[in-house]
Amino acid sequence: MKRSITLVAGILVLALVVGSFGCQSYGRAGGLGAGIGAATGAIIGHQSGHAGEGAAIGAVVGGLTGLIAHDVKARRAKSREETMAEYNYEPQQGEKLMLENAQALPSVVQRGNFVEASIQYALLTGGTGAVQVTETRQLRRGDQVVADISSQKFSRPDGTWVSTQQFKIPNNTEPGVYAIMQRVTTAQGSTIAGSDTFTVE
Repeated sequence: MKRSITLVAGILVLALVVGSFGCQSYGRAGGLGAGIGAATGAIIGHQSGHAGEGAAIGAVVGGLTGLIAHDVKARRAKSREETMAEYNYEPQQGEKLMLENAQALPSVVQRGNFVEASIQYALLTGGTGAVQVTETRQLRRGDQVVADISSQKFSRPDGTWVSTQQFKIPNNTEPGVYAIMQRVTTAQGSTIAGSDTFTVE
């Protein structure tokens, strides 16, 4: 009972904070929502016994009401050897991270439906083990960040990777052209980024 009261009180406080910032611009409100969503998610996660999982879900939902993201799915499209041959790579060249493609499909989507963001990249480090990469996805409108969809770390061995994530366009999304910015960064600091646009009707 005590835990339920704590949860309700926390949500009420967050609701009051959101209400006090109701007149902010669209872009700033998106960033504020993501932060508040993360706090809400932490409460939900704590109550469920999965604090990390709750925070991730909260950050996604908070940026835009009703925005739901599925788990990131990845597959190695080409082996280390195939990727090395394609790029004429030699281990002494050190770490190489190359963007091959970034897409958002479909190009036109109705509110309440899903968009799939995908990024394909080649990773070569000269070693045979895996390295840590961080994959980040943002929903943007013009130069404004509408929502931080996800930012997750993965262990990837050398090769060519295709990473995808689906997310739902909330029913309260304003019609117009949006972009998905996708970024990959290695632990050593190599970075690639690509974006693609789609239209919400």
